[in-house]
Amino acid sequence: MPSTDQKKDTQKLPQSDAAPAANGDVQSNIQSAIQKDPSLASANVTVEVKAGKSVALTGTVPSKDAKDSAERIAKENSGGLKVKNNLKVVSANSVTTPDKPKTDTSIPKL
Repeated sequence: MPSTDQKKDTQKLPQSDAAPAANGDVQSNIQSAIQKDPSLASANVTVEVKAGKSVALTGTVPSKDAKDSAERIAKENSGGLKVKNNLKVVSANSVTTPDKPKTDTSIPKL
């Protein structure tokens, strides 16, 4: 009988040990794949595995196509986990870059 208990213990341990590692692997696999995609070169994407059940994508991407690519890559590398795409599309035009210098409209001190 003790040999049966030992088998149960050895079967349980690898499963419980493997889950956190698998989550980390999923996260790093998705992050690496996203970084390799040229359409996502200027993207700022964070990948988070939540409770070992889902993957959340957050951050910004330059286009709708880039958002779709990030989601597709995440799904391909998620190991069957559900992917939630919370990425926001931010076009290059909406980035706050001063086109012309601001004019100082305050009254100068004399």
